Amino acid sequence: MRLASKSAFLSAAFAVLFALALALPAGATEVMYPRGSALGLVPPPGMVESNQFAGFEDDATKSSILVVDMPADAYDQLLPGFSEQALNTRGVTLEDREDFPLKDAKAVLFIGRQTAGPVTVRKWVLLVGSEKGTGIVTVQVPEAGLSTYPDKVVRQALSTVTFRSVADQANSLPFAVTNLAGFRPVRALGGTTLLLTDGPKDVLDGPDQPVFVVSIAGGAPRDDERRQFALRALSTIPGVKDLKLDRAEPQRINGQAGFEVMATGADARTGVPIKVVQWIRFGPTAYIRMVGVTKLDAFPDVYDRLRALRDGVEGR
Repeated sequence: MRLASKSAFLSAAFAVLFALALALPAGATEVMYPRGSALGLVPPPGMVESNQFAGFEDDATKSSILVVDMPADAYDQLLPGFSEQALNTRGVTLEDREDFPLKDAKAVLFIGRQTAGPVTVRKWVLLVGSEKGTGIVTVQVPEAGLSTYPDKVVRQALSTVTFRSVADQANSLPFAVTNLAGFRPVRALGGTTLLLTDGPKDVLDGPDQPVFVVSIAGGAPRDDERRQFALRALSTIPGVKDLKLDRAEPQRINGQAGFEVMATGADARTGVPIKVVQWIRFGPTAYIRMVGVTKLDAFPDVYDRLRALRDGVEGR
């Protein structure tokens, strides 16, 4: 069971590494966190919040800052991917690499250029690591925008990079978990998802610790489509195999229409028997999905706590 596996986070990070960024108000003087992100900074004057990606942007100069955060142990695995040769394969010509001073974090700054058609952009890529997480902050400025965002301005913004706590991330989500039932939040994702567990590990690479994942999404199936909708959702849970359906039935959840699916299977990596329970609570324009995964032999002791977590999920 790898609901929050390192490989999933790392592959996702590289997939979006050189995409684009998200934003905030011009002239901000406080650290701003892209929605759902653990990583934030004080953006340069002129950068505003983007509704296209996680970070900051200036549409007038086509400049942007992309923010990506990952688990704490990703730093050492990502660092080799920033060699001159590796960056060249992504179309980036590396011009400089230096250690970058940050409070309570280690960081390396990579500076280079990238050409796309007739446009050449200046790039600053900051790889940051701390006990709270790993982050990649990518700043890109077309040559025409360098008078607005010169090296000094970019460095000033990067010097404010900081991590916020998981609790602060959870507080920014559109729902709250009011009864933790002995679990603790370990990660928030994309402004829509919260991962909780019971145990000492923050990065879950097996079924040793029970997991509870809450997410919210827009849209809602018709009443007669809810069973198939729930079964399709169950089939997308990563890191499990050989799922056998135990039950699938409508259920009222906190006074709203819902659907429960329970299945038995095995962890895809270790083969350890597991139990999966999924609840979906339907609203008029959105739904909340809750998934609990635990070892099969631990399920009788954990099930009531999973239900307490489920009943404690409330919209903000």
